[in-house]
Amino acid sequence: MDPRNPYTQSSYLGHLNNIHENLSYDSFPSTVNFGASEIPHFSSQQSDAPSPPEVTAAERSQRTKWTPADDEVLISAWLNTSKDPIVGNSQKGGTFWDRVGAYYSGSPHAIENGDQRNHRHCKQRWHRLNDQVNKFCAAYSAAERQLASGEYDTDVLKKAHHIFFTDQGTRFNLEHAWCLLRHEQKWADLNFNI
Repeated sequence: MDPRNPYTQSSYLGHLNNIHENLSYDSFPSTVNFGASEIPHFSSQQSDAPSPPEVTAAERSQRTKWTPADDEVLISAWLNTSKDPIVGNSQKGGTFWDRVGAYYSGSPHAIENGDQRNHRHCKQRWHRLNDQVNKFCAAYSAAERQLASGEYDTDVLKKAHHIFFTDQGTRFNLEHAWCLLRHEQKWADLNFNI
């Protein structure tokens, strides 16, 4: 796999897209409408889209907020890069984040929106997402242990939000990221080891 072109593994990307399509969000009330996502599926062929325009110093100084759609692309980039069957875990941290940044920047979502985030932005956002999702997994696991007869998954989710707020002193607003990551091996193991 060419590290400058993360889209050459079409069968693996197809596998990730299938995982994403099979996730069920219906049982959890969410602040994000996942059905209305405008992120196109990644192609196995390189896009002929023009490169994004150059960024001026004034634009560079503005902080761009991460949207749930941006987070979804970042999560896909991280998962794709970390599960790469060819390179595996034998890549250095700098190389890993360079590949994640290239994947994010080369995504149709980033190209369409002229999103100019580099690998450092991706790394910082990922660490925040990972930290908050890990803490919410702990809260969700605690809420599952408190499940009473007659309660549903939505009740567990409400309890998890309450536990998170009590422990962290802030609301959990990354439910969209948790929904994407909760069934991945790393986060699924968190629910059983706490």
